[in-house]
Amino acid sequence: MFKNLIQNLTKNQKIGIAVILQVIVIIFIVACVQWAIQPETHIEVVNENDTSVPDDRWRGIKNEIWHLVKNNVADVPQSAIDDAVIREGTYEETTNNDITTATFLLDIDSLKQTYAITVSWSDKEALSDYVKVDCPPQSKMKYPETVCYGMYNNTYSLSLYLPYGVSPDDAEDAMAAPYYYITGDEDEKTINVMVSVCDVEKYKKEAMDYLESTPLNLEKYTINYETNNIDVECKNE
Repeated sequence: MFKNLIQNLTKNQKIGIAVILQVIVIIFIVACVQWAIQPETHIEVVNENDTSVPDDRWRGIKNEIWHLVKNNVADVPQSAIDDAVIREGTYEETTNNDITTATFLLDIDSLKQTYAITVSWSDKEALSDYVKVDCPPQSKMKYPETVCYGMYNNTYSLSLYLPYGVSPDDAEDAMAAPYYYITGDEDEKTINVMVSVCDVEKYKKEAMDYLESTPLNLEKYTINYETNNIDVECKNE
């Protein structure tokens, strides 16, 4: 029946049908290609519209998070992760020379992960993408029992916990030397502790108590102590 129908068509009708079929095929191919090259959204941020961050920067943030998650987090679902939330009270914006920078903490309950986000953009000048997805200190993670891996750091990075020091907090000693001050060098695998000469053993212990409160694997580092006795005035406590 179909064969007879085709045979009964005029030449112009056959050409018209052929053109229509070609157009349909082309539209189908274009749609398939667009679908194939369209980046898949793996991360959904519940309250992203509460920020001023442009859509293209959000795409960059989500892409970086997905890259970190799929390479470092076990049992990641293949479908979209739709419970990423900007932690209340952590979103901050600053603008300098027409460049706006936003920082915030992003919690993902389903993965038990927290990421520290930094992103910059400009409405007045071309600015290359600047998106940084890193880890916060363990004390700021919603689930401190998990390990975070960021673009430039991880839960065990020295830079998250050092330098750190404790100084006199009363007004008259505002410029006084600190009781102790701790710095570190990841490349050299060293931690340097400077303590006040006023009570060396006390401040060495306090410095070590702080270091032991962090997730740092202290066995990896050589800890060097130095006593600060320059322009230090000790007072009775």
